Amino acid sequence: MDNKIKKGDKVEVKWIDTFSYNGWYSEKELINKTKEGEEMMISVGMFVGKFGSFIIICGIYCPTEILSHSPFGHPHWIPKGSIKSIKKL
Repeated sequence: MDNKIKKGDKVEVKWIDTFSYNGWYSEKELINKTKEGEEMMISVGMFVGKFGSFIIICGIYCPTEILSHSPFGHPHWIPKGSIKSIKKL
């Protein structure tokens, strides 16, 4: 992660999500399914911070002067281990 990213910056996070299929598979089929499912996810939002095993971004920010409670809307927790890149927009 870019050390220059700070709270409030608009960021693009590229990450790999979990996925699953119903049924029973051979090891070869599992390997093929892994290749099919390894699609990059892209999330864009305001960087809130790094907390434990996650980074948090949010889609909406409303300063407390306007909204008297909970200024971060539509938060998104992304596991640090699944992140491929974060860049400031």
